[in-house]
Amino acid sequence: MTSNIWTNNIELNLRLVDQNLGPSVFVAVTGNEKDRNYWQDHFESVRGELFRRDESTLILSVAETTKKGNFLGTLNAWIETRKNQDVSARNLPDITLLNMLFGQGKRFSPFTQALGNRKSAFLLPFNSQKSGLFFSTADLSCLYTNLWIDQLRQQGFRGVVAKWGDEAVIPGRIMDSSKQGFAKSDGVRFIWKTSLTEELARDKEWILVESSTKLVKKQFARSNYQNLYEKLSSLPEHLYEVGVNLGSLAISYDFLDIAINVFEEDIADKSKWIDWDPYVWIALHTESLDKWYEVVEEEKMLGLSGLQDLVQRYPDLYEKISEVRRRLEEKNDRSFSIHSFDFGKPYWADFGLHHSLRSQLESLLAKSDDGVVSRKLFQIPEETDENGNRIIRSSIPDNAKITNSIIMDSVITDSNTEIDNGLVVGGLHGSILMPYGGSALFCSVDHLEFSGPHGVAFGSVGKSVALEQGGRHTTLFTYPKFKHLVGSEKVIDLKGENYENKILGNDLSFAEAETLMSEVDPQGIEKLRQQIRTHGWKHLEELSNET
Repeated sequence: MTSNIWTNNIELNLRLVDQNLGPSVFVAVTGNEKDRNYWQDHFESVRGELFRRDESTLILSVAETTKKGNFLGTLNAWIETRKNQDVSARNLPDITLLNMLFGQGKRFSPFTQALGNRKSAFLLPFNSQKSGLFFSTADLSCLYTNLWIDQLRQQGFRGVVAKWGDEAVIPGRIMDSSKQGFAKSDGVRFIWKTSLTEELARDKEWILVESSTKLVKKQFARSNYQNLYEKLSSLPEHLYEVGVNLGSLAISYDFLDIAINVFEEDIADKSKWIDWDPYVWIALHTESLDKWYEVVEEEKMLGLSGLQDLVQRYPDLYEKISEVRRRLEEKNDRSFSIHSFDFGKPYWADFGLHHSLRSQLESLLAKSDDGVVSRKLFQIPEETDENGNRIIRSSIPDNAKITNSIIMDSVITDSNTEIDNGLVVGGLHGSILMPYGGSALFCSVDHLEFSGPHGVAFGSVGKSVALEQGGRHTTLFTYPKFKHLVGSEKVIDLKGENYENKILGNDLSFAEAETLMSEVDPQGIEKLRQQIRTHGWKHLEELSNET
C-alpha cells in the first residue's frame, strides 16, 4: 500500500539525519536583512535535528532585497553562497539545499502578520523532543527533503536542490538508487506520473519524459483540460510518459555558474525578475527561436497572457537561455540533459494556505490510512486511551470531557472543558469548549470557545477568545501592547479590498497589520511567545502595564 511506503520514507528521512547524511550546506533565501538574521539564527539552532545530528551542516542565510523571481533568485543566491570561503570551487558539497523563504503570504492572513510577515515561521505540532523546540513549516519542508538529497547523491548528481518553504513532499514509491544515474545530468525534475484531470490541468504544469532514457523533453504550462488532453493524447504512448511537475528542482553547479555569467546584468537589474516555471523550462526545451514564437502564438490563441507579458518585458530571454544551453553542451561535450525523478504518488503536506493547513491538522485525528501517515509525519504516536485521546506531555482536569482528541504539551486547568475531535498544542488554558472540533496552537487563553468546526487559533492570548465555524484567530505581539486579528475560510480572496480594508470586525486591515508588524523585532516575538507559554498570557499584560 502507498501509505506504508509513505510512512517508511518518513522514517528513512529521520534516520538520514541520525546518520549525518543530510546536506552539508543549507542556504535560506529571504527578503530583507531582518529576515536574513532571523533565519540564520533559527536554522543554526535546529540544524542538528533537520540535517545532520553532528550539527556539521553549514548554514547560510542570504537576502534578496528586490524581486528576482525564483530563477534569477536562485542565481543570485548562488552568487552570495559562493562568496563564503567554505564553499569554494575546489570544495563544493555534493549537493546544496536552497530553500526560498519569502512571499507576501496574503492568503495566509492573519497568521502571516502575527509571525512578523514570515509565513514559513508558522509553528506545527511537531515537538523535536531532543531540544524541546517545535518545528516550523520551513523546518518540516527541509527535514523531509533529506531523502531526495540522499537519492540524488547516490546517483552521482552534483548541484543545488531548490525548493519552497511551505510544503513537505514524501515520495510514494520505494527508492532505488541503482536504477538510474544522474552523474551526467544538467538538472533533475521531480514528477508524479498520473492521469490528466480537470483540476491538475488547471493547477499544475506537466512534463513530457522519454520512456527509454527518462530524459525530460518538454514542459507544458497550465491550461484547460481539453487543450492539454489533445496535446498529450497525440503522443505515442510507447515512447513517452507524462507527469505532474512537483515544483521543486535540482540544477547542476555547471548550469548555475554558466547561467550567472549569461544573466549577470539581469541579476543586478532591480527591474528584472522571472520564475523557473513554466517559461524558463519551456525555453530550455524549445529547439529554435521560431518554435519559441510558435509557443507564444499558441498561448495567445488560448487566451493566456503569461508568455506574451514575459516576452514584452524580457524580449531576449530565449536567446539567453539558448546561450546557457549551448555553453553547457560545449563544456561537457554532450547534449543538454534534464532527467526526471519519479516520486510515485506523493504525500503532499502544504501549510501555506488556510484550507490545506486546516485539512492537514484535522487529518491528525483521522482513523484512516491518511491519518496514520499524517501522525507519522509529525511523530505523533498511534496509541490512544479509553476515550480515543492522545494525551502527550500534558495536564488536563480529571472531570473534563475530552474525546477523540490530541492534547500535546499543553495545560488545561478548568474541568468545564469539552473537546471532541480537537487538537490542542503548546497551550496554557483555563477552559476550552471545542465540541465540533478545531485546532488551538500555541495559545494562552482563559476561556477558548469554538462554536463550529474547522476553526484554527494560533498564538492567541487573552481572557476570552471565540471562533465561529471556519474562523481564524491570532494575536499580534506589538510589544508592549497586543492586538487581536481574525480571519475566516469564508473569505477566499485576500487581495485588493479584502486586504486593504478592515473586514470581519477587525480594528486593523491586514495591510495595516503587515505594516505594523514589519517594525517588530522577530526575536522579540519568539521570546514573548516562549514567556507566555511558560507564564501565561497575563505575563504579556503585566509587561504592557509596566511599560
